Amino acid sequence: MATIGMSEKAATVVRKALDEQNRTQEWLSAETGIPMRTLARRLHKTNPSGFPLDELNVIAIALGSDLVSLLIAAREAKPVLAVAV
Repeated sequence: MATIGMSEKAATVVRKALDEQNRTQEWLSAETGIPMRTLARRLHKTNPSGFPLDELNVIAIALGSDLVSLLIAAREAKPVLAVAV
């Protein structure tokens, strides 16, 4: 049985959070300053490229969460819940 890598899990969590918030990758790009082309590679459905932690951190903040919550959600395959700051 093949295992799913952490980058793929993180990409799934981010895509799901975007969908739940009715946001687009274009919005995320503008909000985070991460180029759209880079985000498209990171969030690819079947072969996502790895996420640097600094990118995951700014993505988590843009989604109303934090890095730790995003990583836990990815590990546990659960939705990201907004965390009060």
